[in-house]
Amino acid sequence: MLSDQAVKDVLAQLLDLDETTLTPDRALAELDGWDSVNALRVLVFLERELGTSIDYERFMAAGSLGELTALVADTGTGVRP
Repeated sequence: MLSDQAVKDVLAQLLDLDETTLTPDRALAELDGWDSVNALRVLVFLERELGTSIDYERFMAAGSLGELTALVADTGTGVRP
């Protein structure tokens, strides 16, 4: 399972962002560089780190960093809605 910090690290690294700007309530759509291509890059990277697939529709529906980290945590523990 990836920690909240690990998810922040992934976003900061792949999108070249200042990690201090990444708060749980931060809207993903407002992140510099967050577009469909980079969203897929993040998805693939997280899936590789987890060693499992993340539900694409739930991933794309995540509106904030907090929602994304919750999805990653749920996926890592096998929890499904």
